[in-house]
Amino acid sequence: MRDDDETWTFRPRSAAWITGGTWLVVAGFAGAAVAEGGAGALLRAVPFTAAAALVTWLLAYLPHVRLDDEGIHVVNPFVTHHVPWEALIEIRTRFTCTFVTPGRKVEAFAAPGPGRHAATRAASVDLRHAHATAFDPARSVSIGEIGHSPSAVVATEARRRWERLVEGGELELGVADEVPVRRELHTTGLVTVVALVALGAVLQLVG
Repeated sequence: MRDDDETWTFRPRSAAWITGGTWLVVAGFAGAAVAEGGAGALLRAVPFTAAAALVTWLLAYLPHVRLDDEGIHVVNPFVTHHVPWEALIEIRTRFTCTFVTPGRKVEAFAAPGPGRHAATRAASVDLRHAHATAFDPARSVSIGEIGHSPSAVVATEARRRWERLVEGGELELGVADEVPVRRELHTTGLVTVVALVALGAVLQLVG
C-alpha cells in the first residue's frame, strides 16, 4: 500500500480479517460468561478477554513494514526496528523477508515466505517480477522470491528504493558499520497484557 509519494506500507491482507474474527470469538466467550453466571462472571472474564483481544492485535494487525526516505521500519509484535538505508547490506527472503546489517538481521514478521504448497506449485513465470538483485550468479533465487508472497512483495519494493537511492547519489556508501539500527520494545503492550492476565487471575481467586 502506498501512503504517499515517499512512504510505502505493507500489512498482510488477512490481518484485519483475522483480528476482527478473533475479536468476535472473544466477544462470544464474554457473552457466554454473562449468560451462565451473570454480571459477576462477566467481570471476572473481562481481563482475560481483553488480554486475548490485545494479543490478537499485537500478533495479527500491528505487524507491518514501512519504507520511507529515512529507511526501513519493521514493526513486529513486540519490537520495532528502524533500519537506515545506509546500514543495509543485504535483503534475504529464505523464510521471511530479512534485512541484513553488519550487526543485526531484522526479520519482518509481516512478510513471511510462501507456504510449502505454494512453493511446490510455483513455476518460472512467478519470477518474472523478481528484482535483478534477487538472483544469484547461477540465476537461481530463494523460495521467498516466488510470485506475490509477502516476502517477495516487500523485498522487491525495498530493493527498488534502495537501488534508486544509490543510483541517485542520495545514499552514502561504505558507512554501514557506523550507522546504528534503532530498536524499540513495545513495553506498553507487553505490560498491559501481563497486568490484564494478573488481574484476571486475582478476580478468579476472589470471585
